[in-house]
Amino acid sequence: MKAFFTDLFQYTYRSNDAVILLLEKNEQKIAGKTITAISHTLNAHHVWVKRIENEQPLYGVWDIHQIGNMGEFNKELLEQSLKIIHNHPLSASITYTNTKGDTYQNTVQEILFHIINHSTYHRGQVIAQLREEGIEPVATDYIIYKR
Repeated sequence: MKAFFTDLFQYTYRSNDAVILLLEKNEQKIAGKTITAISHTLNAHHVWVKRIENEQPLYGVWDIHQIGNMGEFNKELLEQSLKIIHNHPLSASITYTNTKGDTYQNTVQEILFHIINHSTYHRGQVIAQLREEGIEPVATDYIIYKR
């Protein structure tokens, strides 16, 4: 299962990276809502990593990042995620407090799957927004990544 999550996080990294490179190339055409959505995708990943590591996040889920800084942030998230996969039992239970102050408990495996799913969901929104802005998006389907 750890190999599977490693693969999924590599896929997420590459897909995010492809979108970020497209944003960099078309920065003058990008609307604020697109930057908000990709920033949120990266920030939420960051928050979940910090919850697993029992550390305070550096960013809130709706903080905005400069497009030029997103690539490095995405790379850091991959490295942190791979470290978690290799250093934490997937069945370990994590207790955390959400942004509303409510306390919950989930396994590392559940949280890792949520990060992947959440990233895919919002990346789809970003791609739809890019199309609306007249920018031809890159394909980020998992099966294309595996080809």
